[in-house]
Amino acid sequence: MEKKNFFESIYENADHEDLATIPWATLAPNVYLEKHLSQHDVVSGKKALVIGCGLGDDALILEKHGYEVEAIDISPSAIALAKKRHPESKVDFHVGDIYNMPESSIGKYDFVYEGLTIQSLPPEDRETLVSIIVSLVAKEGELLVYANTQDDEDSYGGPPWPLYDNEFKLFEQEGLVKVHEEKADINKPIAPYHCCVLYRK
Repeated sequence: MEKKNFFESIYENADHEDLATIPWATLAPNVYLEKHLSQHDVVSGKKALVIGCGLGDDALILEKHGYEVEAIDISPSAIALAKKRHPESKVDFHVGDIYNMPESSIGKYDFVYEGLTIQSLPPEDRETLVSIIVSLVAKEGELLVYANTQDDEDSYGGPPWPLYDNEFKLFEQEGLVKVHEEKADINKPIAPYHCCVLYRK
């Protein structure tokens, strides 16, 4: 309940006339997701899931790429704002809790996008969250993970808590294969670093 209250309070109390005031809201698709999709043909008949969809921009670009998109967020206010911002969209925006996904969602999605959600939740939940997220990916499906990362010997605290380099290996331990990795070219002492990893089942 605490997780829901935190994120809901941010969206509910935000200036709805200036949504850029929401700390993580860019009002545009994630650049790594956009780049990935631009390198592939438009799809047909495939299902995609956006975890922690916020204001809906990542879901929209997946829809434009041909996916049937489901987009979930723990915050009812976030979902209401996403629907308001994208009234013509056919994306299925709805309140959802990644900790309690329905059994029907297991192995359902050809493409799953997870951006900054894991790192926003308690670090002790990481193995559980990775296991849940991997279970949602269909056979031969893809998972794109976007997060802030840190070198294994460093600690920058949180929340949010950046993923250690070795925590990305949890996805592989759950049966995925790493296809591509891209890190922002930033030198210390500026940290953590943006990182995006594509996995395939």
